[in-house]
Amino acid sequence: MHIKPFFIGYIICLILCCGISSSAYAYFFGRNKVQYTDFDWQVMETEHFDIYFYPEMKDIAEKGALFAEEAYVHHETKFNYSINRRIPLIFYSSHLHFEQTNVTPGFIPEGVGGFFEFIKGRVVIPGNGDLKQFRRVIRHELVHVFMHGKINNIYSRHNQLDGVYPPLWYVEGIAEFWSGEWDAKGEMVLKDAVLNNYVVGLEDMYSILGTFTMYKVGQDIMHYITENYGEDKILALLEKLWKHKKFEDVFREVIGYNYKEFDKHYLHDLKKRYYPLMADQEYSDLTSETVVRDGYNFKPAFYQENDKDYLVFLGNRTGYSSIFIKPAKALKPDDRDETETLIKGEASSDYESFHLMDSKIDVNTNGLIAFSSKSGETDALYIYNIPERKVTEKKYFDHIVGISSPAWSPDGKKIVFSGLSIAGYNDLYIYDSEAETLIRLTDDFYNDLDPVFSPDGEAIAFSSDRTSSGEKGFTNLFLLDLNSRNILYLTHGNHNDIAPAFSPEGDFLAYTSDRTGTYNIYVIREPVKTVMENKPVTVRQMTNYIGTTFDPEWGADGSIYFGTFENGAFQIKREKDITGSFPESPLYTNDILPISAKRWTYENIEKTFIKKHAPYSRKYQLDFASSQVSQDPVFGTTGGAQFVFTDILGNDQYYLLVYNNARTASEFWKSFNLGITKVNLGKRFNYAYGLYRFAGYYYNPQDAYYYEERVGASFTVSYPLSQFSRISFSQNLSYSDKEIFADEQRMAYLNTSYLTYIHDNALWLGTGPIDGHRLNLTLGNTYDFAFSNVNYLTGMIDYRKYFRLSLRSAYAVRLFSMFNEGKEARYFYLGGSWDLRIYRRFSLYGQRLFLVSQELRFPLIDMLGLRLPFGTIGFYGIRGAVFVDAGNAWTHSFPGWLGSYGVGIRMRLAGYLVLRLDMGRKTDFKSFGGSTITHFFFGWDF
Repeated sequence: MHIKPFFIGYIICLILCCGISSSAYAYFFGRNKVQYTDFDWQVMETEHFDIYFYPEMKDIAEKGALFAEEAYVHHETKFNYSINRRIPLIFYSSHLHFEQTNVTPGFIPEGVGGFFEFIKGRVVIPGNGDLKQFRRVIRHELVHVFMHGKINNIYSRHNQLDGVYPPLWYVEGIAEFWSGEWDAKGEMVLKDAVLNNYVVGLEDMYSILGTFTMYKVGQDIMHYITENYGEDKILALLEKLWKHKKFEDVFREVIGYNYKEFDKHYLHDLKKRYYPLMADQEYSDLTSETVVRDGYNFKPAFYQENDKDYLVFLGNRTGYSSIFIKPAKALKPDDRDETETLIKGEASSDYESFHLMDSKIDVNTNGLIAFSSKSGETDALYIYNIPERKVTEKKYFDHIVGISSPAWSPDGKKIVFSGLSIAGYNDLYIYDSEAETLIRLTDDFYNDLDPVFSPDGEAIAFSSDRTSSGEKGFTNLFLLDLNSRNILYLTHGNHNDIAPAFSPEGDFLAYTSDRTGTYNIYVIREPVKTVMENKPVTVRQMTNYIGTTFDPEWGADGSIYFGTFENGAFQIKREKDITGSFPESPLYTNDILPISAKRWTYENIEKTFIKKHAPYSRKYQLDFASSQVSQDPVFGTTGGAQFVFTDILGNDQYYLLVYNNARTASEFWKSFNLGITKVNLGKRFNYAYGLYRFAGYYYNPQDAYYYEERVGASFTVSYPLSQFSRISFSQNLSYSDKEIFADEQRMAYLNTSYLTYIHDNALWLGTGPIDGHRLNLTLGNTYDFAFSNVNYLTGMIDYRKYFRLSLRSAYAVRLFSMFNEGKEARYFYLGGSWDLRIYRRFSLYGQRLFLVSQELRFPLIDMLGLRLPFGTIGFYGIRGAVFVDAGNAWTHSFPGWLGSYGVGIRMRLAGYLVLRLDMGRKTDFKSFGGSTITHFFFGWDF
């Protein structure tokens, strides 16, 4: 439906005049990015960077400053280009703090290690306790900074404003290639894709766009180009951008092949690289039993109850990360993977995140689970009673932001865990649940993870980069003697040894290591006794899988449960009696090393290289500017522009709107519109205030054509109760001068107040929610406090519930009602693809509105690829719907039900826009005939 420009102007006017939490805001849902922490921001200036940090993390910020300056020198040479501006680096000590940043308005998933923001060239990175990863992410993001500057410089040198930009596989591939070495995670995804025949080349890269696999394929392609054509070709792909309209044409000129031809050589090389491994390595499916199959499954913990074996594990099987339990028996190919959900995560403020990939769980003999979860500002330590099916304890610790991999002591009274301090370092702690005391075991910058008690309770095994090869980024296993507090080597070498687990009697220690390039299970016999007696440790490799193994856990009778990644799936498997034969080969022997003799450190930047250190002061720059001009045959030309200014941290934001809808030159000033709003997001209590003047000719069905001038001020506050719910209040004071057909004039001084409560824990797929519920309750009042010309009450309830039917299908219900009651009460509008479908948009209106919508949602096509002469286009997540709607809008008395029913198709396009095609019929619920009407529009499912 075409909406005329003057009507659009009226809608904009209503939105701005009513404030953020007004009737326009009443349609708003969404979770909250909560600014829990009051950061005292500081600025450290080095030669090339302005580094933003808070005092608690000064040490890691100074290390990051050195990493950044080293990376600058490296990238300057690689790109043959120098950055001609100062680069803002914003550091956070933990990912939980990083998730609060306002540099980007969106939510930041746990898998995001940092990002480069194009508008102001800001780089935002969390430390999170791992200096090796911190250094690598700094180098990765600075590759983006140099590449972006290099591309702009290339177009400028050739007198072009812009042109083709490299595809994502190149952008992330070069960042991975020039920021660090190939590692076991890259090997995990690439080897699995090749040996299970789902690897793609450049021609089909769209099918894995944005995934971790794409990052690693891109990195490997950079390595392949370097080895076969020379590293100079990587930079040449940028230098030649200005000459072509498509990146594939650039690629053909530089490499000599188009994508299809290149893929023949590259994919063949991958097969030659990986196929020979199958002669010596096995698929875990062929040699071990599958215990947990469906979904994504991690961190198994063994538990016995009434002589029955169970596995407790973390997983994401329906879209929500949760803790599950199931009998610890092998699944036959046709068996259903039946599990019980103990704790549903990511749907309430108690369990916002279980850190699936990073934090183990543990169960003691009494059936008490120790686990951690983000809950509010920091992680909390939980104890859950399996027999009683309830949480018995929730504990926060001062100055500890993150908690990972809690493990019980043999007596079930103490819990050891890795704690991330506000300073940004991971250390080991013991929590005594009976005495409610906390003991700190380590206190340094080393990354101490995965602690576990020995069965006698006298020692703790853990993984750490405090090893002699830690400066190269490797981690080995250590033993902490709780009596002497000495730390002794269990393993050492240029590899990563992680996730130790003692057998029930303590005679074996299992762990995973990537010493052969891929993580497999290794076992040490009598680890505590051997180390305490200062004897060499014998390490034997127990598995040799094609896939990757994680987190071994001992079961009964010498069996081991473990997580695997194989054929694109994360499952949990079991090897029976793994120590029964204890094979003699392959064999590794680690000599005992004195820990004190092999210490290392990452240096901080020298004080002489810090040019300035001062408290943060706000400086505002233009983030965004847009303009629009429209022409109407009756109302003439209208136009305007909007500008957004923010500070470097994104906490303070200014919005400026300039708009004019004059019909003639003489009305230019009369119809001049101006609005300015400040939004502050730096604290948990968000607020906004602004001034505006809007005037012009408008139309709506209630007043027909009229002229209105409105001048006023607005103030809005919003307080998030949690990630899932918030309360907001808006106050608006304005002067309104309204003329209808020049023969009726109404002046009023308006006071408008709205109070809103919103809750939203919905789980989304590509086209809309599929689980959870959403609620919006709004109550408001508008009255004329000078002339009593206006006085009406506004109310709204919008409740949406999604009943999950299967992994990708749901039954959705929406109940929606609004009312305006009083003098000069405004109309609401109904009809169209977003509410009462099949009816013409905004065709029903009145002071009251009621709507019931029901929809069955189900998948149709997961992926559709079209190869066209100019390239390949991929369409993902095409979904179907069957719907029934009923409702109406009225003013005085309810006129009866109107409804519609039909079917629809939804498709997400370009990651942001959802296209909707609905076909159905209208009904008054007395007859169901009539013609079929087709509506094509856009927007998410309700």
